[in-house]
Amino acid sequence: MKRFSLLLWVCFAVTLALTGCGGGSNSKNAVQLTGTPVMLQTGDAVNDQIAKFELTISAITLTGTGGTANTANLLSAPAEVEFVHSAATLEPLTLAHIPPGMYSGATLTVSNPGVVAIVGGVPTKLNATLSSTTVNVTFSPNVTIGTSPMFLNFDLDLANSVTISGNNATISAKFNVTTTTVAPHEDNEDDNDGEIEDVHGSVTNITAPNFTIQTGSMTITFATDSNTRFHDGISQLSVLKVGDIVEVDGITKSDGTKLATSVEREGDENGEEVEGLISTLDSPLTTITIVHQMDSKGTSSSPVTVNVGVNSNTVFRVRTDKLNISAPMFDATHIGKGQRIEADISSSSSMVASKVKLREQALIGTVAASPAPTSSGFTLNVSPTSAFGTLSGATTVAVTFANGADERSTPVAGATIRVRGLVFVNGTTYSLIAVRDDDNH
Repeated sequence: MKRFSLLLWVCFAVTLALTGCGGGSNSKNAVQLTGTPVMLQTGDAVNDQIAKFELTISAITLTGTGGTANTANLLSAPAEVEFVHSAATLEPLTLAHIPPGMYSGATLTVSNPGVVAIVGGVPTKLNATLSSTTVNVTFSPNVTIGTSPMFLNFDLDLANSVTISGNNATISAKFNVTTTTVAPHEDNEDDNDGEIEDVHGSVTNITAPNFTIQTGSMTITFATDSNTRFHDGISQLSVLKVGDIVEVDGITKSDGTKLATSVEREGDENGEEVEGLISTLDSPLTTITIVHQMDSKGTSSSPVTVNVGVNSNTVFRVRTDKLNISAPMFDATHIGKGQRIEADISSSSSMVASKVKLREQALIGTVAASPAPTSSGFTLNVSPTSAFGTLSGATTVAVTFANGADERSTPVAGATIRVRGLVFVNGTTYSLIAVRDDDNH
């Protein structure tokens, strides 16, 4: 049975890669189509001054050692990646096929850096310069690829990759690379070993019980079963249409295939989805200005900010996912600058949001001494010069850990800590329900 499952996974992975190659972004890329299926993922460590950081990654190759040959390019097409929104988590970049063996490092080819910071209270695109278009990463220890599906995680050290001087930014990208295997129990998967959260894309194929979406960097095929939950106008897979914009949560099965646990329709082919930090609001609320981080169009010429209209039909929603929390209010009167949101727009010609969703974000700061920090929460002192601090005007955020939160660092007074979760506001007071914390590495 194990051999049969592995064969199914390899066949699925090869088919998926071929589908991705059909996207046509760069037919010159030489992609390895045989070998162990490995999901390449990206994430980042926070630089609190930066509201948006983009890089186009056009090639990733691995350096073989101990008799293992170097790989061909593992990407089927260049991928434009925004890192700030994924701080403290990992997202799929591409499904690669890597010959078994030992590898000592990776070489990435990057271009088109985009950096947005808050300068004088105004979201500003900085003049960004790469120190080199080639990024060399040394694995420590060496990475061994076997025959079982696995993950290769490229975590950008943003805090040490960008130097800002005035309106100029110099980029020398640095990545920390780790490997993981599929978690033995699906219910205990995390983002680094199989869990998939908030993946957005356009539906390109539906062959029940499977469907395929095109994200900004790859195609992903998901299976569905009787436990898959459908939302927002779709009660089952047969209602979904090619061209629909969807948000998918899922898990990775033991054979490496993906199973959708939740599918939410965000709009049809005429709609748009945009995500970012709130920079301005009017009162009463009719327009939200967002510092653009990413959108469903995936274009390289995205604006610095986007204006989104709201009206009495706009639905405000908090996505608590699998966490059991009692969420504070989030609506037209409980919304503030610095919060990260997603706006789902039915028609890009009108830019009026049908839904505004509160999204997770990462904050970094120091743990306050008073009130004394505990395992259930603490007060985070944020820098007034950080992107969040500048936009929100807040210098403190009350942090409470959600049930089931992943606490990787113990809150100690004076310690620098990174927390990821949902930020709420009541008047001028900000709070955060954290799903995880760590030391920003």
